[in-house]
Amino acid sequence: MADRPLLSLPTPTRNTPRGRQAVIKDAVRPAGAERQGQRLGPKFQRLSEVLPDPQRLAELRNDPTAIAPERALVFEIASEVIDFDRARRNVPGLEFLGEDQDEVPSDENFIIEGKPDKPIRRRIYFTMPDATALREIVSLWNRYQRGEALERGRTEWRKVFDHLSDIRPWGPKDRVTEEAKADWLNRLEQAPDNPVRFEVEYWYQTNPTKIEAAHQRLRRTVLEAGGNILDESRIEKIRYDAALLEVAPGYIRQILDNPDLGLAAFDEVMVLRPQSLVSDAQEVSFEDASDAVELDIPEPTEPPMAALLDGLPMSQHAKLENRLSIDDPDNYEAQYGRATEQRHGTSMASLIIHGDLNAPVPSAPVRSRVYVRPVMYPQTAGFNGEREERMPPNKLAIDVIWRSFLRMFVGEGGEDPAAPSVKVVNLSLGDLNRRFSGVLSPWARLIDYLSWEYGVLILVSAGNIPDPIPLDGLAAWADFEAASPEEREAILIRAILKQRASRRLLAPSEGVNALTVGACHSDTIAPHGAGPLAIDPYVSPSLPNLSSALGLGYLRGVKPEILLPGGREHIRSSASHAPITVSPVKLPGRFFGIAAASPSADGDLAKQMNVSGTSVATALATHSALKLLEAIQDIPNDPPYPVVDEAFHAVILKTLLVHAAKWDGQLAERIARLSREAGTTHWEHQREDATRFLGFGMLDLAKVLECTERRATMIGWNTIHANETDQFRIPLPPQLENIAGFRAVTATAGWFTPIKTEHRMYRMAKFEIGPGGDEGLSLGVDNSKQQPSHHAFGRGTVYHRRWEGADGHAFVDNGDLVLEVTCKPAAGDLDDAIPYGLAVSIEVGDGVAVPVYDEIRARLRQVIGVPVRA
Repeated sequence: MADRPLLSLPTPTRNTPRGRQAVIKDAVRPAGAERQGQRLGPKFQRLSEVLPDPQRLAELRNDPTAIAPERALVFEIASEVIDFDRARRNVPGLEFLGEDQDEVPSDENFIIEGKPDKPIRRRIYFTMPDATALREIVSLWNRYQRGEALERGRTEWRKVFDHLSDIRPWGPKDRVTEEAKADWLNRLEQAPDNPVRFEVEYWYQTNPTKIEAAHQRLRRTVLEAGGNILDESRIEKIRYDAALLEVAPGYIRQILDNPDLGLAAFDEVMVLRPQSLVSDAQEVSFEDASDAVELDIPEPTEPPMAALLDGLPMSQHAKLENRLSIDDPDNYEAQYGRATEQRHGTSMASLIIHGDLNAPVPSAPVRSRVYVRPVMYPQTAGFNGEREERMPPNKLAIDVIWRSFLRMFVGEGGEDPAAPSVKVVNLSLGDLNRRFSGVLSPWARLIDYLSWEYGVLILVSAGNIPDPIPLDGLAAWADFEAASPEEREAILIRAILKQRASRRLLAPSEGVNALTVGACHSDTIAPHGAGPLAIDPYVSPSLPNLSSALGLGYLRGVKPEILLPGGREHIRSSASHAPITVSPVKLPGRFFGIAAASPSADGDLAKQMNVSGTSVATALATHSALKLLEAIQDIPNDPPYPVVDEAFHAVILKTLLVHAAKWDGQLAERIARLSREAGTTHWEHQREDATRFLGFGMLDLAKVLECTERRATMIGWNTIHANETDQFRIPLPPQLENIAGFRAVTATAGWFTPIKTEHRMYRMAKFEIGPGGDEGLSLGVDNSKQQPSHHAFGRGTVYHRRWEGADGHAFVDNGDLVLEVTCKPAAGDLDDAIPYGLAVSIEVGDGVAVPVYDEIRARLRQVIGVPVRA
């Protein structure tokens, strides 16, 4: 047990605020009926003329660029406050499909009052109208144009038309994504005669007749083209309906040459995407393997607390033997030929159990077994005949993950759940063909639903970006090598900022309920050279590696939330003289990396090897979560220490992992300065650029495993409903009153939220943490500038905030630090009780001679009897 275990927060007081909801005024000036008639009138006029005539209506359906019945119709509205849902509910036959948003420059039609240069945020609504619905919309438009009053229930349509930026069909150009085009062109170039696989995602509909008709039409078309449907999946909980197809290369060429024909013109299809590419792309050299140190450590006795969805590990390896519970219902083991192919799963399992085998002070292995569900196996990759671990080629990747979770927590084929005790799931996987571009991937929506449904923490790797980075203005590689370490960092950060749009998160790491893990430039190997034309580029261990994907996340939320060591990744130059690009070195060898159990070429079952990347960082995060869980379980069952309800373990772990993260202030200021020099003018956008790199910061696990004399960390947990507030009163050490010297307060709330996939805001519950009394929290502290902007604190499902100060301050609020945690609805009505965890740390600097931990513990004994939690 720790000498100074975590303390318990006092039981909160529950408040339900009363009062009327604030009315948000629309800041966008409406265009007005006259201007809208000039802009959009021809579209409605054409519909007015065609809808009464069945023959002309049939011709309209044959034109993929026209608005027509049973074709997805897009409303682009230059406003964030118009209630489109209320408007469309009063039009029979107008089925709602989804919602999105974007930003566009203001123009002569729409402008924000008093801020003509500010961009306008548009809401984009996807609908599927039948002929009756189109007639009603045209009728409403005509009455709007004549200035007639609209009856009750339809008045919102006047606002819709006043702010309607565009109304258009969802056409072939929308369906064929840029990723699909790039993937198809690459495949046609590399293997022009090979069949091409890709995914088709339908518009999600609820009418069984329409669903079956859409599926049957697709099947007929694919079979007539000589293709095959390899897999299909419909997941109602996330409004997902898709198929995996294989077609001849000639059919793909036809789509590229004429997208108005074939599948790209299918009204029932939302989008065509490249097949998810989830693989182990790490390079290895078994000559670099070394002997793993063998220790006489007891075998685990507890049931699995963590699950690993990955490749099949070597269960007989000395570091893994009797520590895994492998569940392989699909018999992927039979697909492995040589033991050396069991790379990725072996290293991930080793890191989850042991942490970094290179660590000067090795971490004790976790006390529980690790549940392993293989979801990858070796197969021929690319066009060179080499084999690497990938997800099944004939299956939709999302369906493999969906079935894995059902088997763990519900059971499959009438069997009991395979791993109901699991609290943490490790997904060191990412889709190389799906980089986050503002729209949540189906895979991200799935893990968000699963996290909420089963109350489990899912840790996801941000993804590794292999793309080279051009170093503009660098004449010779020798100049980069000769530059100071600080200047090398600056050169790379400038180059990455220019390329930030292409170095975004890989699906599913944009999920909001998951914690996303990036790889920081850190390991325990002493520097000892580099390979040819390679160099260790950074001095700061808090910077993400060049290959580590950057944020931000959905709706500009903080992603990745935390950074863990992914090895001091080296970079390699493409040439000795300009033009020069640099790429991450994929083979750590003995130069850098995190040590993990490894196969060997000669069958030795006690080897280890250095590995790197975001997969590694994520496995280390899972190891950290399990060590935290053990620390919580070892806390004495005695006030003022917490006895955590097992149902809240996952959300408490989520909270503590982020609570242990903190920015490197000097590094954040340097990134913001380089962003400003690159042309970013607003301070908040400069802070966002720092957040892209740093998230909430690099994890310092020691901060939450136990406390120190000058730092006390307290945890609490509860469930809360919409518009309720929990007020926590934390007794402060009396000696701190009026004493000058550094002090800081850090508060972190983590929660799981239900989701509404068809709503733009998506997450249904948002949280806020703030002072419940004195704005300085009785300590004279203020918001730290070394953290993400205040707007970003709670955009995901973690609210992480830090206050700092140094001046003496007289206590208020009866000598208590008062914090309030508030839950608010974010995507419509919220009826569910939301589970959350809360961690609060109070710390002082070395110059403040106050035993903070002992004093707070003593005062907590006076206010805490037996902790009571909802």
